[in-house]
Amino acid sequence: MLERILNATPTIYKWDRFFVGLLPALFLPVLSFGFFYLFLMSNMRFDTYLQTALQSSILAKIASFGCILNLAVFFVFISRDYYNAARGVIAATILWGIPIVYAKFFM
Repeated sequence: MLERILNATPTIYKWDRFFVGLLPALFLPVLSFGFFYLFLMSNMRFDTYLQTALQSSILAKIASFGCILNLAVFFVFISRDYYNAARGVIAATILWGIPIVYAKFFM
């Protein structure tokens, strides 16, 4: 039943599944957070980096950048006609958007 809801349109493509788009799009903002640390802030310890990011509200900006990277994944799926996977990317971006808005305006 859940498979029918998440993949409403039948497809001939093997990788055109909702979760194929959802999983990379959920992981990409976390990956961008790690890359930001490795390439720009590797001179400080990771726990200091987390405290600095939380105190100076950089955390929301880094996560927003990761969600912008989801746009590239979305366009790859759209160009290959993987519309169900593209739906997963949109869902993950919305799921990331809720804590980003909270961190940006309420922290």
